[in-house]
Amino acid sequence: MSTYCKDVIHGQATVAREDHGAAMLTIDEIRTACNRSEQIVLGDPMSARVDLPFKEMFYPLGFPLEIETNSEEILIAMAESWHGFMKLFDTPPFRLRVCVRDGSSSECPPSPICRVQQHIVSSVADSENLAITDFAQGFSSVWLTKAAVAHHDYCRYFFLEASALCLICTSYTTPIHAACVDLEGCGILLCGDSGAGKSTLAYACAQAGWTYITDDASFVVNSRQDRLVVGNSNQARFRPAAQQFFQELSGKPITKRGDVGKPSIELRTSSLRNIATSYISRVNHVVFLNRRDVKRHELAPFSSEIAKYFMLQRLFGLPDTLKVQSAMIDRVLGSGALELRYSSLDWAVERLGRLAVEGE
Repeated sequence: MSTYCKDVIHGQATVAREDHGAAMLTIDEIRTACNRSEQIVLGDPMSARVDLPFKEMFYPLGFPLEIETNSEEILIAMAESWHGFMKLFDTPPFRLRVCVRDGSSSECPPSPICRVQQHIVSSVADSENLAITDFAQGFSSVWLTKAAVAHHDYCRYFFLEASALCLICTSYTTPIHAACVDLEGCGILLCGDSGAGKSTLAYACAQAGWTYITDDASFVVNSRQDRLVVGNSNQARFRPAAQQFFQELSGKPITKRGDVGKPSIELRTSSLRNIATSYISRVNHVVFLNRRDVKRHELAPFSSEIAKYFMLQRLFGLPDTLKVQSAMIDRVLGSGALELRYSSLDWAVERLGRLAVEGE
């Protein structure tokens, strides 16, 4: 008997095609089964009734998410991504359904292409590996091959984490492309383009006694007055060039997710000694990093207008949510923004420390 849901008419025997996504039964097949009083399992050409027997609740960034799947490997991958997170926010659970099938290839699929229209997000790698997210309904459907799941980092990064974060950042948070560190209750967002050095500086701060919140994805919780940020402090990702600054990165494997994924070195912060971590911080300062053509080390004012546009360009969602997110960015930038111009990592850590403690 196939695993998808059955529509029983009557009788004991079964007439059905046994593969997932079975074609419709013909009239003759149905007539014959009825004449013989046989049990009939209706065709399911679009896999609308596929059975997903494994269910578990996770709390990515503290928000409840219920997952249903037919693969225990998916639950293992989700646990790896979100272990340690407990329920922080009392919101209705998001729903994530992940169906894993055999597939036609044993190769890792290409990196997915993501597109958004109104409240629907599509993320398509190929005809067998894709995710469709309806953030108005808090629901995501993911279809993966066993080959995609076997490429663990690819599956986790492009589909499982991406689907969860898509739901979170279009509902209850304002995502900002920034690292976050905290010193004595003073949170600082470290902003900049890809390659600006956010992860490297955040980790250097953590080594100097700061609390590490996240390396490059900060989520401001909407509709709060305290500029609360949540982040995934379980992991730290570095460009290979960071090996010149941190000896412990030498010899670590370099990961590349998919055909266009950026090469990176990934560490679990739980494996690092003397590094304090937290999932939350309250942001006091926004600092943009500048290591290009630095003539002198300094912390200088940065345009709040430019800062806001930098943060706005990554947002998508329903109009009412976008209004809330724009207001949250204004709140985060309430005391302005700064630019840290530096070439010395030690100097940058020391200068940020003065900013956190003295406020200037």
